[in-house]
Amino acid sequence: MRNSDLSKLREFDFNLLKTLLVILEQKHISKSAELLFITQPAVSKQLSKLREMFDDPLLVRVGNQQILTPKATRIHSQVEFLCQQFLDLVSPETLNLAEVTQSVSVMHSDYGSPKWMTRVINEISNQAPNVTITCQNWSEENIYKLISGEINFALGRLPNHLQHYEMESLGTISSALIARKDHPIFSNYDSLEKMIPNYPIVQIRGSDAYQTIYNDLVRDCTVLLEEATLWLALETIKSTNAFLIGPSKFIDEVEDKHLYQSVELPMLKPLPIAVCWTAGLTNDLFFNWVKEKIIGVGREATEQKN
Repeated sequence: MRNSDLSKLREFDFNLLKTLLVILEQKHISKSAELLFITQPAVSKQLSKLREMFDDPLLVRVGNQQILTPKATRIHSQVEFLCQQFLDLVSPETLNLAEVTQSVSVMHSDYGSPKWMTRVINEISNQAPNVTITCQNWSEENIYKLISGEINFALGRLPNHLQHYEMESLGTISSALIARKDHPIFSNYDSLEKMIPNYPIVQIRGSDAYQTIYNDLVRDCTVLLEEATLWLALETIKSTNAFLIGPSKFIDEVEDKHLYQSVELPMLKPLPIAVCWTAGLTNDLFFNWVKEKIIGVGREATEQKN
């Protein structure tokens, strides 16, 4: 490195890089101060230095909002990359799971909770006992939180138009319908597809791919219950003429088989099974271990081992 470059590095306050990243992500002085554990005046002072350094306001007020300037938006990904590169540089090359105290957040629907998520929680807690796992409902808001890094993983495929996340496909799985044992929908399997629109449906929030496939069959059904929990969905179909559709492996896991009956729905396209995570997350040794654990359990749960 040339002496002139070394001189510039000596003058640079590397704390400003951390502050810049937080400001670019939060777009708010007070929120940035909270995350950095410093006062608002201190953040404002550092922002003034950054504005002078980049010869740009970086963060400006428009009405009641603070927004990034075009230059700030343009450099955001570069700043994020530099911070991640530094973290990778100082991260340990070996992982001692017993000493990890990280938090992991996973977005999933109730479809993924009985077999997949339960096993992931058990295996992580057994091998990394000081890790905290937070489960998040599947929602549009939480999808964008995964993109931004506020949520780490998703059990399911994200909408195709989104970018800035990573994904591994685990294959496909069939769908099945479940209803109470004596439901009239089971009286004639040959006419099942024609009978379905005559009865109400209970819906559990799943990935967009699931909903698109299910809509081909149930678009004319009355929705009795929407975005229900698994427990409430099963209680509802137990005592009404409503039915529930889900991945066949999920349906197979339902207990109280003497109360319910199920049937596979070969007329529907196979459901894509996938794990998604924030771009760059698995550069961290621990989160890469979690990713491999989630994928491994997912393959076993869906019987899609390679």
